[in-house]
Amino acid sequence: MNNNNNNNGDNRPLFQLTKEELMQDFEQVVRKVVNQMQVEQQTSKDEKQVYTRVETAELLNVSVTTLHNWNKQGILKPSAKVGKRVYYSKDEVLSRLRGE
Repeated sequence: MNNNNNNNGDNRPLFQLTKEELMQDFEQVVRKVVNQMQVEQQTSKDEKQVYTRVETAELLNVSVTTLHNWNKQGILKPSAKVGKRVYYSKDEVLSRLRGE
């Protein structure tokens, strides 16, 4: 007995899509995934323990150059450096936001 997904016993597709319809469906799926990723990224930003240089500058409403100068002056030092990437601890950034 031939166990096919369709009942007519042959290999005809159950439905057909044009290339354009398939691309539209694919684009909709990709948009949904990208939107979900953006929502998750925004949510996880609040849960981070460290911030990148750009994130820190945005949170403190200063330029990356200012962060560099603050580092040199000892005002706000990065908590970690990996290669050229600089990270600031969440606690330090929040403390700076509070003006401490």
